[in-house]
Amino acid sequence: MRIIAVAMTKGGVGKTTTAINVAHGLALRGRRVLLVDTDTQGQCAKALGIQPDFTLAEVLTGQVTAAEAALKTRNNLHLIASDFHLSGPALGIARREHDGHAILKRALSGTASRYDYVILDAAPGFDPLAINVLAYAQEVIGPVALEPAAMVGMLDFVRHLDRISRHNRKLNLRYVLPTFLDARARQPASMLAQLRDHFGDAVCQPIRVNVQLAESFGWHQTIFEYAPSSRGAADYTALVERIVADETDAKKPRPDIRVCQSSVSNS
Repeated sequence: MRIIAVAMTKGGVGKTTTAINVAHGLALRGRRVLLVDTDTQGQCAKALGIQPDFTLAEVLTGQVTAAEAALKTRNNLHLIASDFHLSGPALGIARREHDGHAILKRALSGTASRYDYVILDAAPGFDPLAINVLAYAQEVIGPVALEPAAMVGMLDFVRHLDRISRHNRKLNLRYVLPTFLDARARQPASMLAQLRDHFGDAVCQPIRVNVQLAESFGWHQTIFEYAPSSRGAADYTALVERIVADETDAKKPRPDIRVCQSSVSNS
């Protein structure tokens, strides 16, 4: 089982779009996938056209099990949804002095073992649930919008990962995913080059600007359902194929997050 968090400090970088399309792309390849929405906005259920009976809030408070909350949304793809009620359990986690970082792991661990992949859609920032996500995850997909604030946000995120990795030694910033690439503009190309200089092979093929990615949300479909021949589908297919290819490379050493931090800070 691989536990992959889609996370970044900065909002608006395509985290939920990435989580949904990676999860469905893996499911289409026959992998059993559990998608877990840990953001109070609850966008995953909306994007997939699902109205859940239970959410992660009930799982974290012990009202239902993770298995009871996991709703089948597509073949091989289950979702534990979220909504604004999640803010209550998040507050409770923040008040716990000793084991607050492990609440999500304990709530999901029994059910998660039934899947090949657990994909965690993390909220932006450093709230208690975001910390729980990274304390549980083995690997991270870090979407980075190719815009002026991207490198600053990336530096904050790498610092955050450094702190969490001292407690979760399995945490691996495995995929740096450039998003919103506009090939017609000069600045995104320059920023993409900077990412490649700093993070090397961890940088994935970029996700290009594609209006159909945004439209698919409104139609409650993934990009593979809404526009399978689009650039968005091609770009997310490349990411999914890279993730699948890494199944045979599970022991690949994780990048030293502190080295990444130093590299970005010296730019």
